[in-house]
This record gives sequence, C-alpha cells and structure tokens, in this order.
Amino acid sequence: MTIAPGSAEELAVAAHARARRTNSAHRAQVDDYIGRLRKALELLPRDRIIEVGEVLLTAYRNDKQVFTLGNGGSSSTASHMAADLAKNTIGPNLKRFHVSSLSDNTSIITALANDLGYDRVFSEQLVNVICAGDVLIVMSASGNSLNVLRAIHYARLQSVETIGLLGFDGGEAAALVDIPIVVRSDDYGIIEDVHLAINHMLVEYFKEHLAESRPWVA
Repeated sequence: MTIAPGSAEELAVAAHARARRTNSAHRAQVDDYIGRLRKALELLPRDRIIEVGEVLLTAYRNDKQVFTLGNGGSSSTASHMAADLAKNTIGPNLKRFHVSSLSDNTSIITALANDLGYDRVFSEQLVNVICAGDVLIVMSASGNSLNVLRAIHYARLQSVETIGLLGFDGGEAAALVDIPIVVRSDDYGIIEDVHLAINHMLVEYFKEHLAESRPWVA
C-alpha cells in the first residue's frame, strides 16, 4: 500500500516514528541514571554507616540530642531523618529520642539570615541548646556551604559528635566532621538520592538494634 505524501496516514507514521525515538532516548537516560545511582551506592563506606548507627544508639541510651541540618534539597533530607528517628522511638515503655532539624523553622531561619547573615542560620540555633555528647548530622552535597561549616565548628567547640553526609570530594566539611560519609558522585540528584537511602539504612539499623537491646527492661 502506497501512502500519499502529506496524507493523514503519512503524518501518523511519522509521529509514531518520532515517539519511538523519544521513548528510546528516554529509556537510555533512565538506564544511565539507574546505573550511576547503583554505582554510588556500591561505593558507600559501609563501616562508617554502621559507626553512625552506633553513635545514634549511644546518644539515645544516654539521653542526648540529635540535630540535623541542610540547605535546599538537603534540608528536606534533614527533616526526613529527624522525623524517622523520632517516630521510631514512639512505643510502649520506650523513651523518646530527642531529634530535631534546624532546617524546619522558616521564621527563625529568615530572621537570623536577615539580621545576622545566612551563614549563621544554623550555628545561632545551636547556641545554648546543644551540649557535650549530643550529635550533629549535616547534609551537604558540596560540603562547602558556609552556614554548614559554621555549625560544625560551633558543635566541635561544644564537644559534640559531628557527622557529615556529603558528596563530590566531601569539601571542607569532610575534614571537619568526626565521621564523613562521602557519596562519590558529581551529580546533585544522585548525591541527594543516596543521602536519603543512608537515612533509611540508619533508621533500620537503629530500629533493629533498639529492639535487640530492649532498653525498656531494667
């Protein structure tokens, strides 16, 4: 059957061919992203993730606080982690875990940014609140955000355990925190995805070991 040039049939065939090419290109992009994500996950330092899990358990047992923070997409992960850790100590005969995100209060963040500068929006929230033995978890793809670095510096002065979920080469934060976990990628999306996966790994580790330790038993 011959299709007349410019006919409805020819236009339909051309549209179908374009759709197939588009679908093929999209599939290749999806496959590439999944491959990069898988590689970043495989390169994670498992021993350090386990070490952070132990730090969280120790903080919980000793009635210490945990603070999380991050900018942009990392602020969402910081909130997510705070919610997950706090929620999973709600149960019969369980004491609560004191976990909060410094990224959650828009009013205090904008007030501090307006009056003192954005570089102090996290460190100023820690003043007179954070104590020796507490834990600070920072999330930063670059590891170079000034407000994140200021918070780490202040926490270290207060003898606080510092943890960094980082990306790229870890930036300045990698050399400042006690336990750096660097996602070996130069893609913000991949880094943020893996940070959220690490959160879920830590929450699962915490839940399982919390159940094993039976803290409600004297």
